[in-house]
Amino acid sequence: MRILIIGGGAAGTTAATRLRRLNENDEILILEKDDEISVSNCGLNYYLAGTAGRDDLISASVELLKKLYNIDARLNSEVTNINRENKTVSIAGQDDEYYDKLIVTIGSAQYRPDIDGVLTDQVFTIHNLASVERIKDFIKLNEVKKAVIVGGGYIGVEMSESLRQLDIETSIIESSNHILPALDYDMAVTLHNHLRENGIRLYLHESVIAFDDKKVSLSSGKQLDYDIAIIATGSKPDVKLGILAELEIGDSGGLKVNEYMQTSDKDIYAAGDDVEVTNFITRKPTRMAQAGLAVKQAQVIADHLGGEKSKFTHALNTAISKIFRYTAAAVGANEKILKDAGIAYQSVLLYDWTHAPYLPGSELVLLKLLFDKNGKILGAQGIGKNGIDKRLDIISMAIKMNAKVWDLQELEVCYSPPFSRGKDAVNNLASMAANILEKRMKTVSFQDIDSNEDMMIIDVRSKADFDDYHLPNAVNIPVEAIRNNLDSIPHDKKVVLYCMRGRTAYIASCILTNRGFDNIYILDGGLMLYSEIIKDQTESKKIEN
Repeated sequence: MRILIIGGGAAGTTAATRLRRLNENDEILILEKDDEISVSNCGLNYYLAGTAGRDDLISASVELLKKLYNIDARLNSEVTNINRENKTVSIAGQDDEYYDKLIVTIGSAQYRPDIDGVLTDQVFTIHNLASVERIKDFIKLNEVKKAVIVGGGYIGVEMSESLRQLDIETSIIESSNHILPALDYDMAVTLHNHLRENGIRLYLHESVIAFDDKKVSLSSGKQLDYDIAIIATGSKPDVKLGILAELEIGDSGGLKVNEYMQTSDKDIYAAGDDVEVTNFITRKPTRMAQAGLAVKQAQVIADHLGGEKSKFTHALNTAISKIFRYTAAAVGANEKILKDAGIAYQSVLLYDWTHAPYLPGSELVLLKLLFDKNGKILGAQGIGKNGIDKRLDIISMAIKMNAKVWDLQELEVCYSPPFSRGKDAVNNLASMAANILEKRMKTVSFQDIDSNEDMMIIDVRSKADFDDYHLPNAVNIPVEAIRNNLDSIPHDKKVVLYCMRGRTAYIASCILTNRGFDNIYILDGGLMLYSEIIKDQTESKKIEN
C-alpha cells in the first residue's frame, strides 16, 4: 500500500513513524512544503528570544526518517491539488504522485486580519522557522526598540516575553477585556498586573485599524509608535485543498472527520489544526489547535490503517503557558463556552499553597473550578508560579473519567511537605464546590460587590488589617467577635463576609449559619483577588486616558 502524507509537522511525522512500526511493507512518502521537517512550532518564541537554538526545535530529519524508518520525506514540495478520482496529488513544479491512502496534516494558517498597512515591511506573522528568522534579522538590522503585538492569546503573550528578553519595549493590543481566551476575566487579571510589572503595556478593548511606517492607529483614536509589529490574532484551518477536493467541511470550518479521522472520502484521512473535533464538555463541533491532539489523531490514523481499533471521539481542550514567572493553564470549558452552549454552571475560586508553607518555595496559586448542579466537573483554570501543571493535569483526568466534585474531594495526592499539603489544593477546591452544592456555603463575585444591591459587607480580619486596607462600605467584625455581635448582623438582606483569601470568612459563615442565618455569602477569591481586579481596572483606565 502506498501512503502519502501532506505535511511534515508533528501529526505528519507521528502518523508516518507509527505506520512504519505497525507495518514494514507499506510505502510511505511525506510531502512538506517548507525546507525543514518535524519542527516544534510551539517553541518558535523561545527561538526568537535565544533560549532555544534552531536545531533544538527540529526533532527529525529527512536522513533520519529514511535511515531509521525507511520513510521517504520530500522538502519544498507544496501540494496544490488532490485528484480523488485518479487518487493523485499535484505538487508545484514536480510530477504528480499517486496514493492508495492519503493523510492530510497541513495544520492551520496564521490569520492576517484585513487592516490597512498590514502588508508593510515591519509587520510580521509567525508560523515557521523561516518566519522567525525574518523577524530576528529585521530586529538585528533595524535596531528595533518598540514592538506591538496584535492579539493577546497564548502566542501573543508568550511572544511579549521573548521581545522583552531582547530589551524591546512591547505593547499587546487585545480586542477583548482580557488576555488568554481560555481563561475567565477573574483569572486573567493577575496576569495583566504581572505583565505590566514586567514592562508590557496592555491595550484592552482595543483594535488596530491601520499601520503606517511609524505608527499604529487604534480604534480608540490612539496612535502608538512602533518599529515592528507581530500579528498574533489566531489561526484559521488551512482547508483549501479539502475544498478543492470537495471534501466535507464541518460547521466550525474544519475538515469533517469520523472517529477514525477519515474525511468524507474514506481513503483520505486528516489530523491536526485543520480538522473539526467534538468538544468533550459541550458535545458541539469545534476546532482546537493543539499539538497534543494532533499527535493523538495521527496515532489513530496509523492504527486504523494498521488494523488496530483506536478511535478519537472527543477533545477536552487543554492549554498552558509560561508568562514570565507565572504559569497559566485551563482545561475543559470556561464561562464563555458554557454560556454559549447554554450549559448551567456554578463556580468557585481558591487561593492555596503549593506545598507546606513552612518550607522554602511554597507559593500561593489561584484555582477556579466550574461544575453543574449534579457535581459534574465542567472546567478548571489555574495561575501561579509553580504547581499549576500538576493540579490542572489532575483535574483534566478527572473530567475525562467523568468524575464528580466529590471524587475530586476524595482524591489521594502524593503527600510530603516539600510537594503538597495533607489536603492538597485540588482537594480543597473540590471541598468548596461540594459545600456550595450541599448548601453549606454561598458566594458572591466582585461584580456583586460593585452592584447597587443593598447588602452588609463585613471584614472578618483583625482591626489592624482592616485599618490598613478594606473594601468600600465594609464594617469590621473580626471572626473572634462574631458570636458577640449577632444582634448587629441583619437577617433581612444579603450579608457578605470577606477576609484575605476566604478561609477565615468561611469559618465566620459557619458560625452565623449555625446560629440561624440563611443570608450569609462569602466573597469569592477574597480581598486578594478583589485587589488584583481593582489594580487591573485602575491601570487600564490610565492607558485609556
